[in-house]
Amino acid sequence: MRVHFWSLRASGIAETSPSFTEYYVKFIAHFVSVYEQMAPQFARESFRWSADEENVRKYLANGRVMENVLGVSDRDTLRQLPVDENARGTDWPYC
Repeated sequence: MRVHFWSLRASGIAETSPSFTEYYVKFIAHFVSVYEQMAPQFARESFRWSADEENVRKYLANGRVMENVLGVSDRDTLRQLPVDENARGTDWPYC
C-alpha cells in the first residue's frame, strides 16, 4: 500500500484531487483485504508514510525493502496506529 500511495503522490494527484485521493485510499483498503484481512486498518498509516520523503529515501537506499515492517508482530503494529484507526469492525473504509 505504501508504494501505491507513494505513486499517487508522485503523480501529483494527491495534491490536485483530494476527493479522488480519499476515494483511492479507501479503495486500496477495501481490496487489500483479499490478501490480508487486517491490512485495511493500515491504509491511512501507509498514506501518511508516503508523505515523508525520508521514508521513501530509506526504502530506495535499502534495496526497496521496508525493514521497519519485517518481523513486527500484528499486536505491535496495531499499537503503533492511532486509536481511532486500530479498531477492527468499524465502518471505515465504507463510510
